[in-house]
Amino acid sequence: TFPVSAVNLLQNTARSWYDAAYVDLRRRYSHGLSLLVNYTFAKNLSNAPDFRSPMAESAIPQNDSDLEAEKGPSCDIRHRLSLSAVYDVHPLTATDWTRAVTRNWKLSTIYQVQSGFPFTISVFGDTANTGTLVGENAIRANYTGAPVFGPGTGTTAAWFTPAAFATPAAYTFGNVGRNTVYGPGMQTMDLALARSFALAERLHMELRAEPFELGHAEPLRQHTAIRHHHRGFHAGPRVSVERQTQFLTARHPQQLGHAGSRCDESTDD
Repeated sequence: TFPVSAVNLLQNTARSWYDAAYVDLRRRYSHGLSLLVNYTFAKNLSNAPDFRSPMAESAIPQNDSDLEAEKGPSCDIRHRLSLSAVYDVHPLTATDWTRAVTRNWKLSTIYQVQSGFPFTISVFGDTANTGTLVGENAIRANYTGAPVFGPGTGTTAAWFTPAAFATPAAYTFGNVGRNTVYGPGMQTMDLALARSFALAERLHMELRAEPFELGHAEPLRQHTAIRHHHRGFHAGPRVSVERQTQFLTARHPQQLGHAGSRCDESTDD
């Protein structure tokens, strides 16, 4: 015999729902400027935690026998706006020297803003005695009735009111819904400056400078789990976003298009 501490069983029984509407506007002007605007309004629900969830929620349900209690927002980004622009810089033609230096430049940018991810208020440890695996905070907190977003909240250090939640009694499940609190939104802007060189009739080389995450948000520092032995919230970093810059050299038979989005789109499994 082999000692077994826990068995993780994955079942194909969960469901997800995704509904969305979007508006897509494109305009190309005659002076080298192209604009693209996209807005998406969406709602994403599921009745089981998301495996490898971007919200850092537990990968297992609170109660396997009651998946209806797990139904709630999934990777739910309600609002998302993306604006991109590409401009072919016109060269200065006063002299041959200025024309050689200023031709074939392209400037592009993409600005994205979206509403925040939902997250779950959970409890550290297995207070319900269900045999929770180590590292998973599947047991949710109880709602006390106090306002979730009271005075002094809405900052990265105190996004919600800790007094609105408490540890459930021993051997019971929490009554807080899954992913019922939404975190702060996010906005980013990426830029790209490129210069194209013709090496041969069908061969081009492009130099690119690309700074990323120019408008990154401050990390959310409030933790989302209760330590049951003192009914307090443990504070610690949850998100980290940093600015990045890269320089590229590319050879290709045709010119590269404008810079695309670096942000991952959420999809249903």
